[in-house]
Amino acid sequence: MAKTLNTRAAAAKLCWQIIDKGHSLDAALADLFETQDFSPQDRGFIQELIYGVCRWYGELDTVAASLLKTPIRNKDRVIHFVLLVGLYQLRKLDTAEHAAVAETVSACKQLNKQWAKNLINGCLRTAQRDPLILEQDMNSLSHPSWIRDAIDTAWPQQAAAIMAGNNQRPPMCLRVNSRHASRDDYQSQLAEAGIASDIDPNTRDGLILQQPVSVTLLPQFDQGACSVQDSAAQIAADLLDCQPGMHVLDACAAPGGKTAHILERCDNQLSMDALDISESRCEQLHGTLARLQLNANVYVADASETPSWPTPATGYQRILIDAPCSGLGVIRRHPDIKHHRRPSDIEQLQSIQAALLQNLWAYLAPGGKMLYMTCSILPAENNAQVSQFVAQQNDAMLIATPHPVAQTVEPGVQTLPGVHAMDGFYYCLIQKANTDT
Repeated sequence: MAKTLNTRAAAAKLCWQIIDKGHSLDAALADLFETQDFSPQDRGFIQELIYGVCRWYGELDTVAASLLKTPIRNKDRVIHFVLLVGLYQLRKLDTAEHAAVAETVSACKQLNKQWAKNLINGCLRTAQRDPLILEQDMNSLSHPSWIRDAIDTAWPQQAAAIMAGNNQRPPMCLRVNSRHASRDDYQSQLAEAGIASDIDPNTRDGLILQQPVSVTLLPQFDQGACSVQDSAAQIAADLLDCQPGMHVLDACAAPGGKTAHILERCDNQLSMDALDISESRCEQLHGTLARLQLNANVYVADASETPSWPTPATGYQRILIDAPCSGLGVIRRHPDIKHHRRPSDIEQLQSIQAALLQNLWAYLAPGGKMLYMTCSILPAENNAQVSQFVAQQNDAMLIATPHPVAQTVEPGVQTLPGVHAMDGFYYCLIQKANTDT
């Protein structure tokens, strides 16, 4: 194990790596916890600091600029993030102020930046004594301008709620494995373990925990009793409506949550092909299926190209395309999206989405249904994409996409963070005309 940093130093270093260097938040956290020994309590606090700085970077960076006479040099940028970690505690958390300041200042020495202790101490003492009141809306300020503009353009009436929702801590949602227990029975098991939960009113299998917990505390988690999955993602299985015995394709399947849910619903009685372009993500998919004791044919393959995997001679009766997208509907769960996504990515993603629709349509059986979905809230990736595709086909029919709360966008339906009680997802069902009729 490497030398263990204190929580503030560890958080500042990872924030620097994530925001300035482009590292994945999930991967950076996983690497930290694999290489340094922290207590469960410290792990939770580090995670809170990192997610918080990523969420509120715009506000914190503005405040930091007001406190610094000159910007911190590039070679010492990690110290800028030490300051942001301290400001996050003072402005957003209930951390005792003396501890927030003292422990954050001590992070400078741990990061071999002893010279910065007086600077950070002075800035945080000023922030503590005279908190800066900003005139701008904090939720809006904490989004890059291009994302803010895109949300304003696409959803002018809901933009403020969406940006506020993006900066909220999301609930921990569970999907109960109906092959193991009913939702009510599993809720009782949680209660016996001291874990309070509420029935998710928008899903058949969902429970929403009143407080997040480690999956190691969830009853029978390793035996497949439940999975962690947002409400919006769980609804995909309802919409696709697979029946036992069907040939089903999940074209962008890893890490396997939706694949597994569809199989659970059909008691593992499907001919399921699950693809992903990434070999490492397919390994995750294998792990998901193994834990849940489910069977699928997993292939490392690019679903936008000529199939390199064996396809059924009569075609698939159901195809799920959970397409690669900007992820702007799940910022509340992945706040590093704000720092990594670029406007130029959207056009590239649109090309991939169009290729998936065009290529996989040929392998959908007559009368079969395709569910196209994304975790984006941008029309260019969603209803505009589907409209263009359907206009190019003579055998594609838009059919009703029944959803408990989503907003109709024509074609399809859309959920929005901060507006609906779930992540922001787009869904659209397309049916292939039955040549026998």
